[in-house]
Amino acid sequence: MIHTPLARETFAVLREIATSRSLRIAALLLLPYAGVLIGLDVAAHYGELTDAHLPVQFFLASDGGFGEWLEYSLTLAVSLMLLITWLWEGASVYLANALLFAWLTLDNSIEIHERFGHAFAHWFEGWPLPVGANDIGEASMFLAIGLVWLVALFISLRHARLRAAVESLILAGCIGVAAFFGVIVDLMVVWGPHTPVMLEFETFVEDGGEFVMICIAFLIAVALFNAHRQRRILAA
Repeated sequence: MIHTPLARETFAVLREIATSRSLRIAALLLLPYAGVLIGLDVAAHYGELTDAHLPVQFFLASDGGFGEWLEYSLTLAVSLMLLITWLWEGASVYLANALLFAWLTLDNSIEIHERFGHAFAHWFEGWPLPVGANDIGEASMFLAIGLVWLVALFISLRHARLRAAVESLILAGCIGVAAFFGVIVDLMVVWGPHTPVMLEFETFVEDGGEFVMICIAFLIAVALFNAHRQRRILAA
C-alpha cells in the first residue's frame, strides 16, 4: 500500500516514465547509436593496449569526438525541455535543473573546468595528494558549481508543487550519478600510478558511466516533457 502523498506522487511519476510512448521512441532512435559509440570506445581502449591505435574520435570523451557531440546535443536538449517546462508551469525547480544542464553543455564544449584547473593550478600546488594540481583545481570547480546548484535546488524545492519536486529530484539523481563518474571516478583515474590495463579500464568506466547517465537523463526528460505537453493539450 502507498500511503503518503510523496510516495503516491513518486509512484505515479515513475509509472508515467516507464509507460511513456515518447520515451520508447526516443530510446529506439538513441540507444542503437549510443551502443555503437560505446563499442567504438571499447575498441579504442583495446587499441591503446595493443598499439593498434584508432582515431581519437572513437573515444567517448575525446574533444570533438562522436560521443562528445552526442553528449552536447543531449544535455542541451534536456536544458531546453526543462526551460520550456518552467515557462509552462512556473516552478523554479525546473529552471534550476535547466541552468545546470546548460552549464554542463557549455562547460563540456569549451572545456571551462580544464581551463580553470590549469589557470589556477598554483593555488593547489604542494597539496599532499598523489594527483596533479590542475586535477584538484578541476574537482574544486565542479564542487563549487555543484554546491551552487544544490542550494538553488533546495530553495526552489521548498516552494515547489509535489509533482514538480518529484520530477526534479529524479533528474537530480541522474545528475548526481553522472557527477560521481565525472568527478570521483575521474580523480581515481589520475590518483597515483596505474598499470596500462587499469588506466584504460578506469577511463572507460569514467567516460562510459557519465555517458550512460546523460542518455538516461535525456530519456527521462523526454518522457516528462511529453507528459506536460499532453496535459496542456487536454486542458486547452
